[in-house]
Amino acid sequence: MKTLAVANQKGGVAKSTLMVHLAYAAMERGQNVLLVDLDRQGSLSLSFTGRVEPGENEACHAHRLFESPGEATQMIMPDQVGERAWLIEATPELGMVSAAGSASIWAPRQHLKRMSDRFDLCLIDTPGALSFSPPMTISALVAADAVVCPFCVGFYEARAISQLWAYLRRIKTQGYNRDLSLLGLVPSRVNVRSREEVGALKLIHESFGDSILPVALTERAAVKQSIMRRRPVWQGVRGETHRRAAAEWRRATAYILDALEDVVAGPSEARNASPERGSDFTAFHGNANSRGD
Repeated sequence: MKTLAVANQKGGVAKSTLMVHLAYAAMERGQNVLLVDLDRQGSLSLSFTGRVEPGENEACHAHRLFESPGEATQMIMPDQVGERAWLIEATPELGMVSAAGSASIWAPRQHLKRMSDRFDLCLIDTPGALSFSPPMTISALVAADAVVCPFCVGFYEARAISQLWAYLRRIKTQGYNRDLSLLGLVPSRVNVRSREEVGALKLIHESFGDSILPVALTERAAVKQSIMRRRPVWQGVRGETHRRAAAEWRRATAYILDALEDVVAGPSEARNASPERGSDFTAFHGNANSRGD
């Protein structure tokens, strides 16, 4: 099972929308997809269940991923929400998960590893935060083979992207997941009619070079409408603008899934062990909080 996480410290950058479309694209390739919603807002869960509140089946509730696998009272069982889609759904209790030590950070990786033979792809959605408490984003990155980062274009984005990229590199260099592949940054919700926004995107490209993936997702009403209908934008295409949106999202999801396939499948010793020194956790925790990450 290959695992892809999405990350950005800002909300509203289309993280969930991207994960929804990646799921549909992967299923169309014949893959069995496990969806893990670690964002308490539950947008990914809503897209596949249609319900605002979590279901009664506690075995598929996401906050239970942070229980120690050895102490869990019940095995986590994803809920099937489609022919090739299974979901571990978001719950309000995610906001109460503590990261008092590194054990809770590593628990989701351990739980997901137990399910790896059942699925081809795992997609992990995360909240718009990079802090350790609650530890949703870092736990997703610890569990993932790769991460992709959609971002909106604006005057302040270059600094925010720089902070995000530095955070992801610390995940690797400080031993939380040395094998994490940084697939890249995805410009999203781009207003191509705005000269200022197009100019800002050009400057971001100049600053971050190959870290920016060669795809872009423009701001289109068809995407929002498709999400509301709980289907990918390339289904039920109507009109030229919708066709362009469908082509953009097809290209972007295909590129990301193909890039993920290129990630080395075999886990190294670094992925199979927790950080050896507790000081790593303390140092990174302090850095993240002091930088506002």
